[in-house]
Amino acid sequence: MKSVLFSRFFILLPWILIVIIMLDVDTRRPAPPLTPRPYFSPYAAGRGGPRLPLRSRRAGPVRGVEKRNESRQQPPPQPQLPTIYAITPTYSRPVQKAELTRLANTFRQVAQLHWILVEDAAARSELMRTTRKVSVWPVGLVGGRRYERPLVENGKVVGWYTGWRADRPFAIDMAGFAVSLQVILSNPKAVFKRRGSQPGMQESDFLKQITTVEELEPKANNCTKVLVWHTRTEKVNLANEPKYHLDTVKIEV
Repeated sequence: MKSVLFSRFFILLPWILIVIIMLDVDTRRPAPPLTPRPYFSPYAAGRGGPRLPLRSRRAGPVRGVEKRNESRQQPPPQPQLPTIYAITPTYSRPVQKAELTRLANTFRQVAQLHWILVEDAAARSELMRTTRKVSVWPVGLVGGRRYERPLVENGKVVGWYTGWRADRPFAIDMAGFAVSLQVILSNPKAVFKRRGSQPGMQESDFLKQITTVEELEPKANNCTKVLVWHTRTEKVNLANEPKYHLDTVKIEV
């Protein structure tokens, strides 16, 4: 039995060696040069037309087709967003300007929005920007009153119209003044105290370090117009909300 196996092994051995040598020689052969495959451009002949193959660079590009191929690599332009038209009718009320200002700042973040404001007023609201040193103006909905403001005579602040502690050096709300950056830089030791000031005196303690009442710059038409409001977030009223969820869908608020 062993002799038969050995005889068959020696018969197959030369063929196995020949196959191994042929495989080794084939793997050492250099790979054939790659030939450029024709590229079919959908833009070569327009819509619905036949697609023409592009030649390789060595053979020379087909005129007019190479430019179309280059433009194909660029992303297509985004379509223009449709315009949203928002119409807001409004009427005179204590929180009118405050709510419209908040809404306008929100609408500024929306692209392609055209806001139509139907306002029951003879003139549109104005804005203020410039401040040389320290400017002041009225503030609406503050101190338990419809507004508080500096009293101005001949372009100078001479007093305060306020509902709380009119004897303060600067009887003004936090939202009622602006300070130039140059003033802050020229008074590096001036700080706004979080601690150490009496309640409601933080504004006065800060302004006393950088200016005087005589130097204040009245804005908003000599402090006769309210362009800033002291609004607050009230606790929401959910008295009619059911104890258990009764709606058929779950909506995030």
